[in-house]
Amino acid sequence: MTAKPFQSLNEFIDKEVRDGSFPGAAIIVTEYGEQALERSWGTYCSQAQRTNPLDTSVSHMLYSFSKGISATVIAVAHQKGLVDYDAPVSAYVSEYRGGWKDGTTIRHLLTHSAGIPRAPLAEVYTDGSWQQGVAACCAAPVEWAPGSKTEYHGLSGLFLAAACVRKALGMAPWEEICREFLFTPLGADSLSFRVPSDPRLALTPQPSAPPCPIDTSRYALLGHPGGGCFGRLEDVVKVLELHLCQGRYGEQQILRPEETAAMLRVQYEEQIAQAQRSGEQPVHEPWGLGWLIRRDLTNHWFGFGESTCQRAFGHAGIDTVLGVADPERQVALVFVTTNSPQPSGANTVRIRNRVTDLVIEGT
Repeated sequence: MTAKPFQSLNEFIDKEVRDGSFPGAAIIVTEYGEQALERSWGTYCSQAQRTNPLDTSVSHMLYSFSKGISATVIAVAHQKGLVDYDAPVSAYVSEYRGGWKDGTTIRHLLTHSAGIPRAPLAEVYTDGSWQQGVAACCAAPVEWAPGSKTEYHGLSGLFLAAACVRKALGMAPWEEICREFLFTPLGADSLSFRVPSDPRLALTPQPSAPPCPIDTSRYALLGHPGGGCFGRLEDVVKVLELHLCQGRYGEQQILRPEETAAMLRVQYEEQIAQAQRSGEQPVHEPWGLGWLIRRDLTNHWFGFGESTCQRAFGHAGIDTVLGVADPERQVALVFVTTNSPQPSGANTVRIRNRVTDLVIEGT
């Protein structure tokens, strides 16, 4: 198929860059696995200097979009019989015991329902700091009965789920597991939980005074399964396409269709529906396994927009990364900005949702 013009989308992002919402942005859109749009605007901040022309060869810090990537790797481990979603975490991480911890499963970790959203985690870039992270999760109090509600686990959930996979594989490094299970089969060489050696890397949020080498004193999410992945947009979108194609990418069936179906099913659908029938506010969000599912969410932080189908899924990363896929239209998009939108908060929500709606309008 030929690339589509996406005139309204291009005009919208052009204006946001001119108005100073962010210094640069980039987007890739695919439709039925074929590229429909690839474009970049403005500049990015590298480790060496503030202003560099942005193009789509630049790698980005993916922040919490990393959760969707890590959850996909965990799904491969599940498919291989290495972990059981409904086994207690203590079957893999023996120290995770006592009280409600005894009933906590990997499924709870992947759906933000494990009850440890405030476990005090720092970087996990080395084996020593990884073990300190495991110890912090094991020591954290469980705030509610696992599964009884959801609340976003910024770092702890996906980290502890990844720790279960590492234990099942004799403590192989997370980077090596991801490369073997996902990155190499996808041909996504730029994806990595290690700091890229390529200097074409956008630092976000932008540091106050470059030069700014990347280290754990400046970027505390290094190595985190929940927030420490790097990659180029062309490789990030492949992860979304894998799920749109029921686990198949090119000639490879990386995940069986039933594995992707489980990941994209609202895990607490019955509880959400029951609360709505009773006129109550649900205490569960529509999480799949690692991905948030749109369901009836509107004007959401994750930028599902108003036009995507209820089965749309994706994840965001702080104020700067958005990845959304629509199974009915077979459209995937990855949109990044090279600094947090100014002002942030409501402006981030406005921009993300508008970008998604304009993508759907243009496909």
